[in-house]
Amino acid sequence: ESVSTNFTINRLVEILGKRNEGGSVLSAVSEIICDSCEEGLPAVTWCVNCESCLCNDCNMAHKRMNAFKSHVTVAVEEMVKNPSLILSSTPERAEACKSHSKQPLDLYCRTCSNLICRDCTLKDHPRETHDFAFVGEVVDEEREKIKEVTASLKGLIERMRTGVKRIEECEEEVDMRSEERRLKK
Repeated sequence: ESVSTNFTINRLVEILGKRNEGGSVLSAVSEIICDSCEEGLPAVTWCVNCESCLCNDCNMAHKRMNAFKSHVTVAVEEMVKNPSLILSSTPERAEACKSHSKQPLDLYCRTCSNLICRDCTLKDHPRETHDFAFVGEVVDEEREKIKEVTASLKGLIERMRTGVKRIEECEEEVDMRSEERRLKK
């Protein structure tokens, strides 16, 4: 069985190697080249989600594309100073699609209530008949709904506590009047 390449670990080893060669942080930074283009320009950021270094031009393009808006980037200089940032900020990998091998399940089809990959949207979940969004967006939406429900429940709990307190006060008053009547007899 083949072992897949872990680009994050490879990049971490490369960065640690450049730092340990006796060069300064600045020289190590200048040696890290963009993984996304063929210009050979120095990288300015590391995209945690793509697991690649980006030069300034590629970073700007990366930020403009809707597909990458939720991606987390770390400045290469910070990454060289503290290589553990690569590991601590790396998200867990999405599960792979069973129908389209190696494609991450990074979309959620609201119509079918299933995780799907981008290839699934072409055949089995076309936009014309299916409502889907990136998993991160759906998580944020659901988190907001949970916050709203939680706030509503807190209000309900407070009203219930107030009601219980009123009942207890009424109970005490009934007991007190009952005792007064008993003593009058």
